[in-house]
Amino acid sequence: MTKRAFKEGFTLIELTLSLVFVGILSVAIVLIINNTIVSYRRGMTLNQINTTGMDLVDDMRSAIQNSSSSPVTSECIVYYAEGSSTRNACVNSGAKNFITMTRYATVDILGKQEKNVPVYGAFCSGTYSYIWNSGYFESEDATVSGASPAIFKYRDASGAVKTIQYSARVIDGERPFRLLKIRDDKRSVCVSMVRKQNSDGTYANNYALPDGGMIPNVFDMSNGYGVITEEPVEALLADHNNDLVLYDLEVGSPVESTTRKNLFYSVSFILGTTRGGINIKAKGKSCKTPTEYDVEYFDYCAINKFNFAVQAGGE
Repeated sequence: MTKRAFKEGFTLIELTLSLVFVGILSVAIVLIINNTIVSYRRGMTLNQINTTGMDLVDDMRSAIQNSSSSPVTSECIVYYAEGSSTRNACVNSGAKNFITMTRYATVDILGKQEKNVPVYGAFCSGTYSYIWNSGYFESEDATVSGASPAIFKYRDASGAVKTIQYSARVIDGERPFRLLKIRDDKRSVCVSMVRKQNSDGTYANNYALPDGGMIPNVFDMSNGYGVITEEPVEALLADHNNDLVLYDLEVGSPVESTTRKNLFYSVSFILGTTRGGINIKAKGKSCKTPTEYDVEYFDYCAINKFNFAVQAGGE
């Protein structure tokens, strides 16, 4: 009897099961890799916001520590007539407008209209001054009504007038600067907004901010309030690897000790990503989740509020 030769191999069912198994395994690997990438980006975003926030805290803390410990209300005494209502208002507020000012506007955030949202402002420490623009001017998720980004005008050492409006590092078109740092020992950035200089060089009793407190968007030091000896720098650059923006910057009036030898400041700021539908007026100041709106390239949103207190120790 002749024996038949059988060839070894896989049946169609075995091949089908193998392909199904490989397909499931491939999908699982893709999902794991995707989740790993998302987790990595999430971790990088959180790390960037915390690192950048602490860098800004250190920068501002250093500026305040090296500023004068003299009460800022002395500015009121110098520039306003004794017994005038403007001097009294200035003293009673702790000369707050010589230290910090903020412009508020209406902002539409993903279709929700929020009023009295901070959109730009200035903080004058007495050594360095900071001018900031809100991330809402850059966000594709928000629209600011009734306000334009802040602009800074000044005279350099040669006397030439210069204007800074856009970021030194521009991504995908022109963007306003986010945080400008200026050497400004006389708080001229804030002073230029609260006092007007007369033609004879004296200052008018004009403590109230223009237009009922709605400060103009041009911080103008080109008209005799001071000369910039150091070129302004951007303390928060626009960068794809570190695309973070400020949403608020608040500074309380400095608190004087009973001995008047110490001056304490309380500072807070909100730092976040440009995307994510961030709403600082909402409870929790949280981000929207990516599923709440259609953003193909959006991975993660983060927001954090930094608070610190510091003592002025300079002369």
